[in-house]
Amino acid sequence: MSLKRRDLLKGASALGLGMALSPGRAWAQKKTVKLAFIGPLTGGTASNGLGGRNSFLLAVQERNADPKTKYRYETDVLDDECKPTVAVQAALKATSDPAIVAGVTHYCSVTAIATVDTYHKAGMPAMVWGAVLPEITYSHKHVEITRVNGTMINQNNVAADFAVKSLGFKTFALIHDTTDYGRAHAKWFGEFLEKAGGKILSTQGTAKDQKEAIGKISV
Repeated sequence: MSLKRRDLLKGASALGLGMALSPGRAWAQKKTVKLAFIGPLTGGTASNGLGGRNSFLLAVQERNADPKTKYRYETDVLDDECKPTVAVQAALKATSDPAIVAGVTHYCSVTAIATVDTYHKAGMPAMVWGAVLPEITYSHKHVEITRVNGTMINQNNVAADFAVKSLGFKTFALIHDTTDYGRAHAKWFGEFLEKAGGKILSTQGTAKDQKEAIGKISV
């Protein structure tokens, strides 16, 4: 692990790099560091990725405009297409650049979980900005991987209570895609649903990209 990345890990987060300096510090004297953004800029979830990218760039712009910040930040924006193999390639590109000290990484759970070991092996802090699969942060002790949002455990607890206690529904048929993301949603929603007093009559998985009808649900 490089000294630059080891120092970063001591901070509260990847964006906690900026520390107050004396007001008169000249821009030219500030050390430049680079942050990577990785998300789905093309494909079916591109609208989410583009929104995340724009927020990231705005945050960096505002940070650079602050005269008290210690560093000047540059950015490298990479597309993972919400595809695990593409995400790993993007993660490898980011971790191989010694100027990149940290990454704001991944909206899709399938890409975030696929790249965990890549960031860990490189010692590069990666702050997940959207993915909700619990295993991204719960299935290991890698200090490099953090997240800013909750997980699908939180989501499905609220969803089950709302469906049963607020809307009054009692019986359910669950349909999920067969990715880790889809199976985990079905698992957690089912568990919280039963605790809330609901009953699952049927659970059926379907391929992520399947478009035709999946057949009549048995109830």
